[in-house]
Amino acid sequence: MSSLGDAQLYFEVRSFQAREAAALQSADYDTWLAMMLPDVTYRVPVVSVNEDVKASESGVRELAHYDDTLETLKIRVARMRSRMAWTEIPPSRVRYFVDPISIRAEGIDVLVTSNFMVYQTRLQREENWYVGRRDDRLRRVDSRLLLAERVAVIDRTVLPGKNLTVFV
Repeated sequence: MSSLGDAQLYFEVRSFQAREAAALQSADYDTWLAMMLPDVTYRVPVVSVNEDVKASESGVRELAHYDDTLETLKIRVARMRSRMAWTEIPPSRVRYFVDPISIRAEGIDVLVTSNFMVYQTRLQREENWYVGRRDDRLRRVDSRLLLAERVAVIDRTVLPGKNLTVFV
């Protein structure tokens, strides 16, 4: 790929990440879900304490905070909008910081590895930071990028909050 092509791809990925962060920060879940393919997989594995960092971050399908499809993400969103999500009454304030460290085109897919930080504050005193790495597979459909797969690994074995109510 030419350097101009690399710059264009970088811009497209950063634009995708900015739109996603803006949608999540404003709880615009319809926009966020529309950025995904119908067969998306969205996984946040539990990180185990292991001397082999690669093995502990492999995302083996044993335990996960999230192991979702588009349908289960829609169910999570519906619950967030209902009065049943009592931990989100009143809603948290969140900020997303995402920085791509690797972008690689692979056919119609774009493989993106990013570092992320999600800051969440609730009520007056509760603050949580979720920091980690995301491996995304974006797919070009009708000239726009959509999320096909995400594996987000939070760099903690024990999460800081009482429960994970943010999407990473």
